[in-house]
Amino acid sequence: MQDPITLKSGSTLEVGIASFSAGHRLMKTVAKELSLVNFDLNLSNFSELSGQDINVLKNAIFQLLQSDSLEAALMECAKRSLYNGQRITPQTFEPEDARQDYLPVAWEVMKANLSPFFKGLALSSLTSEKPTSSAQRSE
Repeated sequence: MQDPITLKSGSTLEVGIASFSAGHRLMKTVAKELSLVNFDLNLSNFSELSGQDINVLKNAIFQLLQSDSLEAALMECAKRSLYNGQRITPQTFEPEDARQDYLPVAWEVMKANLSPFFKGLALSSLTSEKPTSSAQRSE
């Protein structure tokens, strides 16, 4: 489990990492949902996001929020996490005062379970012409 996070509501969250299978399913589900959104962003300067850029981000967020398959994959990953010391289940957010924590908890569970898949990637190597390795090839 990761160190506890205190949410804005004052509740605590301890995020546990799900099994490879559950985390992989979450990654594939997020990828599938985001593939339905047309990303045409100008990210050269975040401080100058246009209305069109904001609309793209809104569409991506709404695509994820409406996905039942993402919710199922997310809840499978959340089973290894604790909200106020209790295992997270679909009933965790049934009380009205807990609902404010649903999206922050979902975000933290997604970050924790997706980030291990991307740690080993050197994303800069996707755009460079030469391999970044200093190892020389034998001829």
